This record gives sequence, C-alpha cells and structure tokens, in this order.
Amino acid sequence: MGTDAIGTRHFEIFLTMVMSRSLTDAADTLGLTVAAVSKSLKVLERETGLELFRHIGGRLTATAEAERLVPYAQRAVDHLARARRAAEALRGGEVDQLVIGVSGPAVVSLVPTAVAGFRRERPDVHIDLSVASTLGLVARVVAGEVDLGIGTPPVVDIDAREVDLCEVRDLCETTLCAVLPEGHRLTSRAVLRPADLAAEPLIGLPETSATTRLVATQFHQARITPNVVARVENAVGACALVRAGIGVALVNPLVLARPVFPGVVARMFRPRVELRTCLYVSRARRPTPAIAGFVDALEAAAADAVASIVQLGI
Repeated sequence: MGTDAIGTRHFEIFLTMVMSRSLTDAADTLGLTVAAVSKSLKVLERETGLELFRHIGGRLTATAEAERLVPYAQRAVDHLARARRAAEALRGGEVDQLVIGVSGPAVVSLVPTAVAGFRRERPDVHIDLSVASTLGLVARVVAGEVDLGIGTPPVVDIDAREVDLCEVRDLCETTLCAVLPEGHRLTSRAVLRPADLAAEPLIGLPETSATTRLVATQFHQARITPNVVARVENAVGACALVRAGIGVALVNPLVLARPVFPGVVARMFRPRVELRTCLYVSRARRPTPAIAGFVDALEAAAADAVASIVQLGI
C-alpha cells in the first residue's frame, strides 16, 4: 500500500458515513469537507477491493459488504480510543482503565456487584463493560481487547489454540433450573424433569452454548424432543421471554441471584446439570493491581450470588 494505506481515521469516517443520511451530514459530523469524506471512502474501497456504498434514490447507501465490515471497523476505532485513554492515563502516572468482557447471566448477577465493590476500593479506575458471546469473549481476551472475560466454559466451536492462550479459572458452580411465568401450572411442583416439559414451549439458548448441549443430552436420554419455539443469545433474554409468557426456559440460576425479573418463578430441574461460570485472563499479559483487585471483587460477588441461589431453593 502507498501513502493512502488504510488507517483508523478511514474507519472512523466510514462508520460515520454508515450512520449518516448523506456525505454532507457525515462531513458536518466529522468537521471535514465533503471532498475529504469522499476521498477517504474511495481510499477504503480501493484498498479493500469492496464496493461499500451505492447511489440509491439520490443518496449513498451502504452495501451488504459495508454492513459486514462495520463490526471490524468499530473494533479498530475502539482500539484507538482505548489506546488514547491509556496514553492519557500514562501521562498521569498510571493506567486507570479496565475493559471487562462478559457473557451470560454474570452480566446481571456477578458483574454489577463486583463493579460496586471494586469501585469502593478503586474509584479512580474507569470501567468499560462489553457484552459478548463466549465464542467472541475468548477471542477478545486473546486479542487483548478486554482485560478480563467472564462467561461459560469453552465449547467445541472455540479454537483450542485460543483457549490455550487463556488462563481459565472457575468462579462458581451452579445447577440448571427451570424458569416459568408466575401462575404456570407447573409452578406447583418443586422439581421438574424432561417429561414434565415435553409439551411445553421452550426458550432455548444458541446451539453453540454449553448449556444447550447439556440440556439436549438430558432430553435425548429421556427420549423426548424438546419443543424449542425461540432461541435467544443468553439467559437474560430467555427470562425476559418467560416473563412475557412465551414459554419455559432452562437456564443458569445466576440470572436470578438478583431480583431483576419479577413475574417469573424458578424450580429445580433434574437430572442434575452442573454449570460453571469462568474467568478468562490472557496468559500473555501480566495482571495489573487493578485486574487483581477486580478479580477479588468478582470472587466475592460469586460467593454472594451462590448464597442467594441457595436461599431461593434452586
């Protein structure tokens, strides 16, 4: 590439253009001339070999290729923003930022409590939270995009080489539970089994989820085909659909460790399915005092959440 090789600024302009109604709007937002925005987009198209925008109805419209490029461009821009903040902090003598990646029920149970406890000890540290799937979470830890990852254990779809580059620690163990809307006929039972749910509409997690695979094993052994009517990214979404009366969900009870879902009822599920919530840390980085402090806060939050689950009887 020559002097016009792609830089982060090209991606910043590209992202602004995707969100704008016209070249003029993008230029106004960026404080640039229309000619400068147009030139940057042409450079990006030439260097990537992609047609990113087309004239449709008198305006530039993002192509399908542009839409697929958006998350990668956003990642590049986020890296730059983080580097700038780190440089500012270094000029002040200390890096005062943590980027935490989280997937699954920990986003409503462990992380808020951990952040609150950590902030009491380290109010000077800025915390960025990023929600992702476990698959994306491990990759982001390895790439150094997040300082810590909190999620479920690795599944077979994750590159084993990436897992090897992470230190994986167990934060807590819980047991799968069934979540039903209040007033459901099965709430009269203390324990639910696959046979009890044979005729029920079920809300599932992604096919790649470790929980999905464990649940599928139990139903297969019971010779029952689960009636999955919807799939959502995580247990938080599953509980939201349960509350709306869409069906029953089998999830990690961590999602119920805090009273954020009124209108749902949890029951024990058997056979017993053990679930783990893990902490991912890159082996390539030395833990800073801030990272070590947040890990301590997470472990305390995990112990507190498990105690709450025990009190709920699930």
